[in-house]
Amino acid sequence: MAKKLILGQFNTKKNVWLKNHIREFIIDTKAIIAYDPFAGNGDLLEVARNIGFRKIKGLDIDEKLEWAKNDSLLHIPTIENSIIITNPPYLTNYSAKRKGICEKVEKYYSNSEYDDLYLIALEKMTQAQEHVVAIVPETFINSNFKQKHKLNSITIIEENCFDDTETPVCVLCFDGIIKKTEDIKVFKNDDYLDTLGHYEELRLKPSKNINILFNDATGSIALRAVDTTDPNSMIRFMKKDELDYDLKNIKESSRLITIININNINSLNHNELDLFLEECNRILISFRDRTQDVLLSPFKGNMKNGRRRRRLDYETARAMLEIAYNNIYKGDTLWTISTYSNTH
Repeated sequence: MAKKLILGQFNTKKNVWLKNHIREFIIDTKAIIAYDPFAGNGDLLEVARNIGFRKIKGLDIDEKLEWAKNDSLLHIPTIENSIIITNPPYLTNYSAKRKGICEKVEKYYSNSEYDDLYLIALEKMTQAQEHVVAIVPETFINSNFKQKHKLNSITIIEENCFDDTETPVCVLCFDGIIKKTEDIKVFKNDDYLDTLGHYEELRLKPSKNINILFNDATGSIALRAVDTTDPNSMIRFMKKDELDYDLKNIKESSRLITIININNINSLNHNELDLFLEECNRILISFRDRTQDVLLSPFKGNMKNGRRRRRLDYETARAMLEIAYNNIYKGDTLWTISTYSNTH
């Protein structure tokens, strides 16, 4: 078991991922064979039996298991009239190096443009079969996977699907039909949200025309870039002295809590800084509401209200700061609080 966890192989023990629309997708394919190239303990093939599949096919790299042996990260055989239903391994190249197991998995990364095993697995699966249902990390939504246009739907699952990890996941349903992102459905749990194209249009990209430095202790703005488990303590921009955190722990590589330095902002008085931070948080809240958190990276575990914890990446944070800066400033002159308030 320990070896499987190190290699990012987790057992899907709970069926909370099998929402009605996913079940309908599987049935509508009219596939005869349920196929899992990363079969492991066979949990998902057992789910397939319960759906109604009489024929199943499992493969696994572990020769001690009952399945035919196959290294599916290198090659997946095509089986006619089948649908892949699987939970591939999750492991980034960075994590492999950190765990000291790089030599065991280097052959997979060296043969692929992707740096996570689940993306390599998805590439092999979509090459082998038209119909694929895969439980993968929710970070997929912000990934550079090149076969997204073959998706039918993405379903964010907020409840934990595993006994041995809290990795936030989504369920991908591929139908092999090339389509625009406007035709790819996005669900959260049982609820339809919108299309992938809709959310891509809402994605914020910084122009980088303002000098903004993250993890700079001389800055006056703090960002807690991750939700806590308390729904009242979510991602927020704030004054540096409001941050309940030892600033000595902030390093160049910090990604969850940071101090930000922006041209001209350090010279603001308290009221002016409050105005700027209010605008930053207004933009942040609006973005979360409009995108329904689909574009924010997931963070392990949920808040106490069951909502998925999220992390704000620095590129999106930079874009928000730029928007706030341009909203508050006219030329190089800060609007007065009364002037700005009267226009909003």
